[in-house]
Amino acid sequence: MYNDGFDDGSGTNPLGRLPQNSFADAMKTIMNTAKIMTGKSREECEQKLFKEYGNSYEIIGCRTYLKGGFLGIGQREVCDVKYVLKPRPLTSREAFEQNKQDFINKVSGGNSQSFTQLANINKQLEELKESFDSKLKDFAVANSSSGKHPSVQKIEDLLVQNEFTLSYINGITNRLRAELPMESLDDFDFVQRTVVDWIGKSISIYPKLPMKPPHVIVLVGPTGVGKTTTIAKLAGSILVEAKNKNQPKPSIRMITIDHTRVGAEEQLERFGTIMSIPVEKAQNAADVKKIFDMYKEDLDVLFIDTPGYSPNDFANIGKMREILGIPGMSKDVYLTITASVKARDLLSIIQVYEQFNYDSVIITKWDETNAFGNVLSVLAEKNKPIAYIADGQKVPREIKRASVVECLKFLNDFKIDREHIEEIFSENKNQ
Repeated sequence: MYNDGFDDGSGTNPLGRLPQNSFADAMKTIMNTAKIMTGKSREECEQKLFKEYGNSYEIIGCRTYLKGGFLGIGQREVCDVKYVLKPRPLTSREAFEQNKQDFINKVSGGNSQSFTQLANINKQLEELKESFDSKLKDFAVANSSSGKHPSVQKIEDLLVQNEFTLSYINGITNRLRAELPMESLDDFDFVQRTVVDWIGKSISIYPKLPMKPPHVIVLVGPTGVGKTTTIAKLAGSILVEAKNKNQPKPSIRMITIDHTRVGAEEQLERFGTIMSIPVEKAQNAADVKKIFDMYKEDLDVLFIDTPGYSPNDFANIGKMREILGIPGMSKDVYLTITASVKARDLLSIIQVYEQFNYDSVIITKWDETNAFGNVLSVLAEKNKPIAYIADGQKVPREIKRASVVECLKFLNDFKIDREHIEEIFSENKNQ
């Protein structure tokens, strides 16, 4: 079997089941016309290809290798994707001429005809050309990546700019071609508003749950996402809400089991001192159970701050799960992620932290990026609801309940009809 160091990732013959000789010849032809796109990862290469060619390319191989450095030091991983361009569709003139010649050959039976007869045939065919051109154009726009309707192309560009995943973008553009008639595609304002509605409907918002004491809230997630600050914001917002409603001050405690990050305990204790909230330290499951059992009768809310681990640190993540597995302690678990996390990393985080049976997601550092497509599209595709959005360091002000409207208004260069989306998604707005 032909092999040049590239793997197409499918594990199958990309040309189908061809005889050995035919396959070898076909592969030689393909390799002679193949091109290479280089990037940091296969995903980056695919994004470059999609931006340049749309869907009019075929990946036939991929390889990853180390490059650069001196004596093996400072090397970086590079990915080469080998691809070929799909044949472009015939233009209307080329298709017409080809069909005309086929028709002439069929009528003549392969024999020469007089100039007058051929002229008559040609005249009849030319009379059909205008109708044929119109239908061919509509077909090309609807089915050919190189003949995309301008509105579809603009939407693709906007989604790429907002860093939505390729699968999400393909879903939107395929839906546009399938559901909107040609006259609707010609109205870009309508197309744009329709797509914003589709994006909004793909965003799942976690409902605000009634607080039944003792309400245990646990934040899990990788290192550096801001779990400790987010716990302080949540605790502070509960105190502020009770004060604004002239309710008694809730009884709140915080436990930290994060002993890996320098200053983590001191940071939570500092927040606790400011808000007059006691902070406990726990080394293991027995410590957590002891604290819970000691205060649960008089406790409204118990927050548990956890250490952050890489999604690849399975051992420590497993140990943390054991610490939190306290019999009789019902808890709400939130996966905490940053707004700027890459799609591939987020997929890994979602998969690894599934073992904690988290209820929803808190997105932090919302103010540190201007493109939210990666997060929104991955969460939509994995059907994970968003509970809170946090930005900045101010406690407790810079955290809010998530809403579809809040997510949509940050889309870059989309024309957002604020009144329209607030009307459509009003049920999510104040949850």
